[in-house]
Amino acid sequence: MAFDHALLDSFENLNILLVDDDAFVIRVLEKTLKLLGFSHLYQAEDGVQALEILNEVAIDLLITDVVMPNMNGLALLKAVRIGQSKAIPELAAIVVTALTDSETLSTAMALDCNGFLTKPFSPAIVIKKLLLALAEEEFKTERSDYQAIVTDLDHLSENHNFKENHSVQFDPGDDDRGQRSSLVTLFQLRPEMQLAEDIRTRNNTVLLSAGFTLNQKRIHRIWELEDNLEKKNFLIYGGW
Repeated sequence: MAFDHALLDSFENLNILLVDDDAFVIRVLEKTLKLLGFSHLYQAEDGVQALEILNEVAIDLLITDVVMPNMNGLALLKAVRIGQSKAIPELAAIVVTALTDSETLSTAMALDCNGFLTKPFSPAIVIKKLLLALAEEEFKTERSDYQAIVTDLDHLSENHNFKENHSVQFDPGDDDRGQRSSLVTLFQLRPEMQLAEDIRTRNNTVLLSAGFTLNQKRIHRIWELEDNLEKKNFLIYGGW
């Protein structure tokens, strides 16, 4: 990925929205970002307050926790993606979550988040995640693709968002496709490759299901989750 180094000279012009109901976490994030040169920082305690700010301010980056009252972070991100705010649906968004919470990771990926941030925060990690998120190419996705994604935290363990909403199921009896499948490593994944098998976490949660066509954003998220994956080699169709 090529960074836009002009971002480094324009931090003071970027509007960043921090969403978390934990005041201590907000203070830590705010202090870290100010040390990195950001000055236009906005705060919200939950998704409802965040949407109010998004309707009033042109936010460039959203950093949101997941577990919050009134509206959780996944529901907030879904609202943005389906156009329920004045923010652009493709708004860059980083989700703060534990990398062991596979159902949350899967749902955040289905909602095209631009990165994961884990606690505790270090300036080096924050700036890396932020630059990656802002530099990622925007992918236009139909709002209807996000409509059915479940964001209720109590039901995530029952849901396979990618399998239900994003995959094209191949006929396992199709010999022609079977002959064109090949095995690639994690870091050989490329846009336009189609998965011939599910990509799963170690606890068997589906992150991307068989039939899904990769784009660069989803590949970046898979790379981020390398240590959480069931395996590091995958069968793919085409593009290799």
